[in-house]
Amino acid sequence: MSSALSGRRLSSRFALVLAAAALLTTGVASCRGCGSERGGSRPLGGRLSLFPAQTTVVASIDFAKLRSTPLAAKLAQLAVDSQSDQREIETFTKRTGLDPLKQVESLVLAFPEEARREGEFGMVLRASVMDETRLIAYTRDQLQKSGDDLVATARGHRTLWWRRSNPEVAGFFIDDHTFVLGAGGWAARMADLSEGGPPSGSAETNVDLVRLCERAAGGHAVWAAALVPGETRRMLQAEPRFKSAASVTRMAAGLDVSKGLDAVIMADLANSDDAVALAGQVTQSLRDAKKNAEILMLGLGPYLEGVSTKGVGSTFEVRVALTEPQVGDLLDRAAAYLKLAREGSVPGFRGR
Repeated sequence: MSSALSGRRLSSRFALVLAAAALLTTGVASCRGCGSERGGSRPLGGRLSLFPAQTTVVASIDFAKLRSTPLAAKLAQLAVDSQSDQREIETFTKRTGLDPLKQVESLVLAFPEEARREGEFGMVLRASVMDETRLIAYTRDQLQKSGDDLVATARGHRTLWWRRSNPEVAGFFIDDHTFVLGAGGWAARMADLSEGGPPSGSAETNVDLVRLCERAAGGHAVWAAALVPGETRRMLQAEPRFKSAASVTRMAAGLDVSKGLDAVIMADLANSDDAVALAGQVTQSLRDAKKNAEILMLGLGPYLEGVSTKGVGSTFEVRVALTEPQVGDLLDRAAAYLKLAREGSVPGFRGR
């Protein structure tokens, strides 16, 4: 399972891994069990309520919204890169009753400032239906084939599940729509929050993070927000070429593909001078990219015309606007290059 997460077939198994195989190794998108219990007027509909207060990075994907777009078929094609992957998903669906490509609705991920140190992270996955008994049985069967197994323990009214060989990562079901996963001790803390733990322990009490997430979310199907750690800024400050970027305190990004592609990356800097300087640096990089031989050879030059930058006050923005035909073409290109990469080397690049 860990190889599926880190291997080159990650994209083809993404939805499958998230749906239940996540239990093997191892937002909140309005979970029906927790949002309603804790009040319907919570920030972002309660999507941050299950994550610990130490959260500084949040990312969200609304699969239901993505599936409703004209580009849904092409996106689904990228998710399954071979007949064997298709058969695996079909087997998974038959045994668990969950079709990861059609029934997974949303995913929210959260990380603290020093996630690498202790490996903490949280994940909330929502689907139209989840049969805990069948998902656990399937996961246990797959683990036992390699000599491993699932272990369960009670945490309040929740049942935490983890691999016998990896107790650091655990997950639990809130209801038949919502699965929660946590690592580095976050699973137990999220279980407590799901049952009405002290609000002070929740990420939604961090006003800066909530406001940043609200800016990023908007109507976007995919968004992310991050409070930039002071240590990261100090490391960038040590490099003269990154001096402007070193003053970035907050970052947010959002993407929507309902009508072509509309994406924005926003960065709040310590002052307006740094924002203008960073906008100038990125603008120059775009000019250079338009002259790059490899980019021109790949036919990507025209797409760069849809990229713009600006500095407004102390905020720097990069926006990308592509038409539906352009996005369709890029997805076709991505599918073709993925296929070529599996068969050998991509033309124009050195082989592995």
